[in-house]
Amino acid sequence: MIGPVELGSSERARWRQLQLSNPTLASPCFSWQFTLAAAAVRRDVRIAVLEDEGAVIGFFPHQQRMGAGEPIAGRMSDHHGVIAAPGTRWDWRELLKRARLSYWQFSHLPAWQQPPVPLVHAVSPGLDLSQGFEVWMKRKRENGNTMAKMPGRMRKLEREIGPLRLEVHSRERKDFETVVRLKRQQCRRTGQLDFFGMGWTLALVENIRDIDDEDFGGRLSTLHAGDRLVAAHFGMRTPQAWQWWFPVYDAEYAKYSPGSLLLLEVARVAADQGHGLLDLGRGEEAYKDRFSDCSMPVVEGFVSRPTAVTIARQCRKQLGVWLRTSPLAAPALPLLRQLKRLGA
Repeated sequence: MIGPVELGSSERARWRQLQLSNPTLASPCFSWQFTLAAAAVRRDVRIAVLEDEGAVIGFFPHQQRMGAGEPIAGRMSDHHGVIAAPGTRWDWRELLKRARLSYWQFSHLPAWQQPPVPLVHAVSPGLDLSQGFEVWMKRKRENGNTMAKMPGRMRKLEREIGPLRLEVHSRERKDFETVVRLKRQQCRRTGQLDFFGMGWTLALVENIRDIDDEDFGGRLSTLHAGDRLVAAHFGMRTPQAWQWWFPVYDAEYAKYSPGSLLLLEVARVAADQGHGLLDLGRGEEAYKDRFSDCSMPVVEGFVSRPTAVTIARQCRKQLGVWLRTSPLAAPALPLLRQLKRLGA
């Protein structure tokens, strides 16, 4: 077990080597820079180093509070798990014991790493750009996809609002602030968790925004029509993959599908730059079905070992079920919901 500050140059090189050896770990969420960016804004980041006969064969970055474990960046993580080469095997409960975790909860774990526990199976959809943008576009058109309409929508937006300008890697502070503002508005409008309302999350994204290493970096992409920002996206990239993370658009221009137009143009640039995958992340949004032509199996669940913390978690979940279903608890529900929001 080591802290983030103990991750030296040799460990970073080995981490990157293992990541490169395994195509399922292409996401920037698996990069050591992502872990260190989280460690800069949180005190609970830990790294378990897996060894076999003295050789490092894996890393398990995680966050822990009083024995309860969660992925790096919590709910903001689009991928998480052990950084290891294909075929590597380990005992999950032994790993938890050595990491001093009672349990670890996950939602985007690569399926090949799944522990022997009840699981929810899902996929992380993406765009396969390994053969270039035009080959991807041809596949979508052959499948009767609506991509053929995109150029017309782009011309209409330009004709009615103003000349289009794409910035794939904007450094403008006001563009970043617009992404944060629109994302918070979207979360409130749709009833989702306000990702940027927790303080440390905004600091994390700001840290990543300032990184532009050869094998990891933040990317703020914007689409302007005239002088108006109609769509933007903040994500991350490695040489292999681009992670579609926080997309937003101005609802005033929704009829032009500016978010889809931006995604299409970012995919074009990503392919030109040699990225083989644009990972859209797990989710039910309709645009992910329209754009994706590949996917990676992931699993959701939690793995545990018998401790007082695990027992307390089970009791808390049982209490939650009772509160949601029992008529006796109904009068207290509004107060409990308000307390939960304040706690978040």
